[in-house]
Amino acid sequence: MSIQAESKYITLSGYKHRYIDEGSGSKVLFLVHGFSSSLDIFYRVVPLFAQRYRVLALDLLAFGKSDKPTNVRYSLDLYAKLMKEFLEKTTSPSDSIYGIGHSMGAKYLVAMSVYYPNTFTKLVLCDSDGFLYLPPFIMMASSFLLKPFLYKMVSKPSFVKKTMQSVYYDPAHITEEHLNQNLEMVKSKENFDAMMSLNRDFKYLDLKRTKVRARLKEMKTPTLVIWGANDKFIPVKYAKVVHKEIPNSRLHLIPECGHVPMVEKPTEFVQAVEDFINATE
Repeated sequence: MSIQAESKYITLSGYKHRYIDEGSGSKVLFLVHGFSSSLDIFYRVVPLFAQRYRVLALDLLAFGKSDKPTNVRYSLDLYAKLMKEFLEKTTSPSDSIYGIGHSMGAKYLVAMSVYYPNTFTKLVLCDSDGFLYLPPFIMMASSFLLKPFLYKMVSKPSFVKKTMQSVYYDPAHITEEHLNQNLEMVKSKENFDAMMSLNRDFKYLDLKRTKVRARLKEMKTPTLVIWGANDKFIPVKYAKVVHKEIPNSRLHLIPECGHVPMVEKPTEFVQAVEDFINATE
């Protein structure tokens, strides 16, 4: 699951970030990945989108091949500022920018749309994690005493495989190569420490606790909520919550599909996004 596009690097607020820039045109698709992931998750849809649009995808801070500082406060505000800086440095004011976020990335785009309401022409939120309730004790997992036990647990092949089984509807996607890639990622101490830093700061990354969720009615951007109808990781009932809470949104479910439609159903995902982009509001 590696993207076949040239990796580029850009400095945002002093931190090095990896990104890709494919295709061309004034319609720009900005792809934002989820937790414990990278821009490579879009490897199947980037070539399809790049035939008609300019495609930008970014490894967020603490993910992929971007910097992974552990001494910063991770927050919705921080990620919104970094993404805003990225778009200001890579696009022009005359461009139409379409934000497409998956899981955690969808949550960050929601926050960005509240903080910077005129950034996007349209939004696509895919299987967003921003509407789940996470109890306060989740921060305990990043404590000094618990971290070694948690690392041992999450780096076990059986744990990684079970997690992947909850992500995909079709188990055929869990190839040995894919499993090994995920194992390599979770076994990286640098990756693990960065994830624990986000876990430590989760209250600053939560839509409800940061009061962003209470401001969703301010959103004016036309929004497509797209979801795998068989998502076991974040069940489809949350798609209906997102659709209900975000004004001017429409809901599209992809059948026989789990948490990652861009991997399991790339053609259907691209078609749904393009129909939405080209629809006259």
